[in-house]
Amino acid sequence: MKFLTLLALMCCCFLHGQAMHIKRPRPKPLDSSVTWNDLFLMTKHAQMEDTDHETRLLPVISEVMLKEENSCCVNAMILNYYLKHILHADEQVDKKYPHIRFVRSDLQRIAHVLKPHCESTDFADHARVKEFETNYKTASAQEYEKTRNKAVGETIILFHYLFESCSAKM
Repeated sequence: MKFLTLLALMCCCFLHGQAMHIKRPRPKPLDSSVTWNDLFLMTKHAQMEDTDHETRLLPVISEVMLKEENSCCVNAMILNYYLKHILHADEQVDKKYPHIRFVRSDLQRIAHVLKPHCESTDFADHARVKEFETNYKTASAQEYEKTRNKAVGETIILFHYLFESCSAKM
């Protein structure tokens, strides 16, 4: 009898966990080796052209901070900024960076999956989002193309942040 009760309890927990997973899916491109490879090729090209190794646009986020509850949405807000202002479709940019069309498409899919999860609170005013926007705008005022290239080169860092902070239990 105890065994049946334990088995029933385990089944309920398993089904509840599966239902939660279905309710809040992890964006598939985060786990795709093809996406990681395309991203690597795109950012490697940008990093080879980057001569300013002292400046960083994305704020450093520790492993502890990546595990915070709102970290996924904060990174999703930075992703939205990237999609609007850095990786948007542009014929010159599309020619300059290999695989950017594939990366852009995958990042748009990630943003689309995360959007309903992150709409409830205004993460656009979060300190890390503001820090990134300030860094990008300040550097862009000096030399737009170099700053955009640096941001493209840092896309792999943002993707890593999304990978670490956006779990299936969002």
